[in-house]
Amino acid sequence: KVIWFFSKTMTKRLTRSELFAGAQATGSSVQIPSSHLDLENQNDEKIEGLTSKVKILKEITLNIGETIKESSSIIGSMAIFLTVL
Repeated sequence: KVIWFFSKTMTKRLTRSELFAGAQATGSSVQIPSSHLDLENQNDEKIEGLTSKVKILKEITLNIGETIKESSSIIGSMAIFLTVL
């Protein structure tokens, strides 16, 4: 997951690891509860699962499109053949 960080002088793309780097260090740093990190990990896993499903659907859609093109070509050829007879 990528989050965009905007400031007056620059725009930087931050990854999750950059955002949470040092978050569990002792001292004045903010500590993130492990349950929060567990939820983040679960979310990441679900995002990966959804991403793979979208890729599969895209492949299916492209295959359907190719099948339609091939079928249209065959039907067109048959129509030409039948008009010649």
